[in-house]
Amino acid sequence: MTVTVTNSPLGTLQQRMLGAGSGLPPVLPNHPTQSATTIDGWKSVLFGLPFLLAGVGAAFAALYGNPARKHAPDWLIGLIASFFFIGGAFFIIHGLRSAARKAAYQSEAALHPGQPWYADYHWHTEGFTFSAFRAMIGRLLFALFWSAFLVPFFWIGATARGAWPFLVGASLFALIGLYIWYRFVQMLADLLLYGNSFLEYDQFPYFLGSTLNVRLRTPRNFSDLDELTLTLRCVTEKYVTTGVGQNRSSQVVCYELYKDQTTFSRDRLAAFAGANISIQFPLPADKPATSLISTPPTYWEIQATGTSKVNYEAYFLVPVYKPS
Repeated sequence: MTVTVTNSPLGTLQQRMLGAGSGLPPVLPNHPTQSATTIDGWKSVLFGLPFLLAGVGAAFAALYGNPARKHAPDWLIGLIASFFFIGGAFFIIHGLRSAARKAAYQSEAALHPGQPWYADYHWHTEGFTFSAFRAMIGRLLFALFWSAFLVPFFWIGATARGAWPFLVGASLFALIGLYIWYRFVQMLADLLLYGNSFLEYDQFPYFLGSTLNVRLRTPRNFSDLDELTLTLRCVTEKYVTTGVGQNRSSQVVCYELYKDQTTFSRDRLAAFAGANISIQFPLPADKPATSLISTPPTYWEIQATGTSKVNYEAYFLVPVYKPS
């Protein structure tokens, strides 16, 4: 059953700010992205280099600087230095990996003309594994970074005269941090109860205009699910800049170009105990093909969402391309 694409739950103003609106694809809020950031390649390397050098300089000042000129304890200077160093290292490593991947793509594409699936992504032809462990670790690192980022603001607000706005602001952002930690606990519970998940391909690749047949290996404690929803989706990511002047910021936003969905009730799920769940979706011929090498990318995925006392969630990329 094909589901008509409608506007997402985001408000009209927020939709327009993110490039969506009437007649345009809806935004997918809180959707995991394939893009790590909004810049790639050598631009990312050049962007990250000043931050890395600033981190090294701040660490040097904490270790060897004149104590009389320090306005904060060494541990706080070292913490701030680590923010700059880690941020810079992230952009540099990301840029180098992106540049290397583009070079490898050119080489593979030349060897397989008209067959982009050989170069577009490191596909495993037997299927796709969703690592709940990796997702949980990513959320943990983000929660730790968010909490550590607020420490300097709490310190300033608590120690500097008249700096109480820093304390108030940090407290408000700490409330957001509580939600981030809550999501981490959810993902940890998901990992412990259900483990990693695997979606098996019946063929490789799949072509637009044909039928997609896959099999979901039932996760651990599968019988605990009250309902399982499987959503085939075509997603395109865009780099969206909002604000003006010094208040400008860029983010990766996911847009839903196509959606098809099927739901299994608890009674239907009982029939699959100890067996794989066969899934079939028709693929439209007039939608974009997968292009994960593009920046930003377009791709097809199947999202599995199970409801229970501990909800189950997994995302699987599927190789959907135009016939050669």
